[in-house]
Amino acid sequence: MAVEKYLDLFENVIAKQAELVGLDKALTQAKKAGLGVSPEGHIVSCVDNPHLVLLRLVRYFTEGNNLEALNQCMPLINEMEKLQEVLEKV
Repeated sequence: MAVEKYLDLFENVIAKQAELVGLDKALTQAKKAGLGVSPEGHIVSCVDNPHLVLLRLVRYFTEGNNLEALNQCMPLINEMEKLQEVLEKV
């Protein structure tokens, strides 16, 4: 269940990044970060630990001082923090 939530969160962030830098670049960044992307542009898998993928994504998104991208990632960062807390209690 947490994996689907992560994928939804990643997809939302990728969509916002696409508005800033274009869809092709946003999807390329997502793939480099460790996300599997369908031909339609949907995030379908997370190849590595979601937290590591998030760190890579933030790094790629903020290349060239694109700090607005970091702002776009904040909901994902916050939600992943909450999910991690829930998983640790299980």
